[in-house]
Amino acid sequence: GISKRPVYLLIDNGKATICDASEIWGKDTYATEDYLKTKYGKNAYVACIGPAGEKLTKIAGVITSKGKAAARSGLGAVMGSKKLKAVVVRGELQVPLANPIMVENLRKKYIKQAKDGVGFAKMYSTTGTPGYIEAGAINGDSPVKNWFGVGIKDLKDISEYKYENIAKYIVRRGTCYKCIMGDWKYVMIESGPYSLKEETHMPEYETASAFGSYLCNTNFESIIMCNDICNRYGLDTISTGATIAFAMMCFEAGILTKSDTEGIELNFGNHQAIVEITLKIAKREGIGEILADGVKNAAEKIGKGSEKFAIHVGGQELPAHDPRFEPSMASIYRNEPTPGRHGQASQYCVPPKLAELMPDIDFSFSFGNKRNIMHGRGKAQKVLSCLNHCVQSLGCCLWGYLSTEVTFMPECLSAVTGWDVDLNELVTTGERIGNMRLAFALREGVNPVKWNFPKVALGDPPLKEGPTAGITVDLDLLTKEFFGEMEWDPETSKPSKKKFEELNLGWLIKDLYGEE
Repeated sequence: GISKRPVYLLIDNGKATICDASEIWGKDTYATEDYLKTKYGKNAYVACIGPAGEKLTKIAGVITSKGKAAARSGLGAVMGSKKLKAVVVRGELQVPLANPIMVENLRKKYIKQAKDGVGFAKMYSTTGTPGYIEAGAINGDSPVKNWFGVGIKDLKDISEYKYENIAKYIVRRGTCYKCIMGDWKYVMIESGPYSLKEETHMPEYETASAFGSYLCNTNFESIIMCNDICNRYGLDTISTGATIAFAMMCFEAGILTKSDTEGIELNFGNHQAIVEITLKIAKREGIGEILADGVKNAAEKIGKGSEKFAIHVGGQELPAHDPRFEPSMASIYRNEPTPGRHGQASQYCVPPKLAELMPDIDFSFSFGNKRNIMHGRGKAQKVLSCLNHCVQSLGCCLWGYLSTEVTFMPECLSAVTGWDVDLNELVTTGERIGNMRLAFALREGVNPVKWNFPKVALGDPPLKEGPTAGITVDLDLLTKEFFGEMEWDPETSKPSKKKFEELNLGWLIKDLYGEE
């Protein structure tokens, strides 16, 4: 249903109440969070939409902690369509634990692993993802010039992405609740055209790439400003940056002109223009009205052959991990029921100890390795995808998952619930989740293999320069092998009836096959 007036949902010690949100409708996410924390206390947590979500912008997200986002696929527009401004949660209820002593022992065990730098813990505890911005731009992982460029060629002053150059803006560190890694960083800009006197979140790698390498922009202060605008208005930073990159390609090709952009010189590398267009998208003003719903919708409105510059799968702008750098990302972007998500299958990163516990599966292709080899990736993608479904369903942090041994999930789940869970059962559980997600998409008429994949992102034709020169991703082979492991039909994407029965999902057969 849809509320007749703006509301927010208050969950107070387990009791849900729908409250009037008229006073905060129209406010940005920062002002909304301040208002609700003043009303319900500093220990209340707020997830809210900004003006972008209220205006049903299809690249709007849901913002918490003034900059952490459930950003992708237009979740902010979904809340806006329901007139739901925010969800506020507070309480002092105790979490019931089946084995409190075991939980405490496991907490100490895995905190020690993170402190000892297991997996990605050292990076997350020091630089965080901003420490990878320069490396990603150099090694070919970050798309450049709307996926048509090469970092070492098209990015001027690439050294501006060095961590020591961007760290000067940091004023303090922060963390999610009780996390010992403390990967958040707050920044301020003291002076200049992008002065920010109120602290704001440091752009993460994806955001910095979307407003940086995608746009051939090495002015980091403008990237911080764009991130702040998106956080305040409630926009997906990846989709916003990608949409501006699309517009810049159109401008370069003469499809868009200065009369379309209200005089803005929408050239690659023009950081002033980037900030100005970001604000127009946030407000849905001028050219921003055309761009505010993402590249697919913008290309449909603009026409004139602009669709070849719209880099998306299923309408979702692709994030900043290039399949020409890690081929399995192509399969992850297209073959998951939610397309264009880098976090699916844990970004083809292997959690610590998984290879040791599953020696029969070749995990040596892990992120960025063996990019010239396409064959033999399906088994690993299946396991990584299934485990990632469990990470998401349990509400776990993907970074924590990659910063402790993979036994963390089954051991802690067993201690909290009292169930006897092992790693293999988690893989099966994740497989069940993945099949249910796919069945839902298929029932609604969405077949992942029918989604068009932009050829440039597959290296067709291949780049002639840079670290990923000569790479062409064989998405058909990747799909064939992954679908073979999952027992999904390569044409219809339907899971086999046998697989449904094995997973105790026989009740879904009728939905997809029309049988009792």
